[in-house]
Amino acid sequence: MVNIECVPISAYCYATGETVDSINKRIQRGVWLDGVHVLKVEGVKERWIDLNEVAKWARKNSVVNCPEELQ
Repeated sequence: MVNIECVPISAYCYATGETVDSINKRIQRGVWLDGVHVLKVEGVKERWIDLNEVAKWARKNSVVNCPEELQ
């Protein structure tokens, strides 16, 4: 089994159905951070997504952990 920790943003969008625009909005709002969730790799035009950090973010912000009024 292959353990993939980071993928190009295009592969992430293809796999999840999310758009680059939605990712950019998360970054602009400070929900995701450059250098943590989204990586700029030297010599590579496309940004990469750190799947481990995204998984941590998703678990931390899951409905189970949200205040009841937000559910």
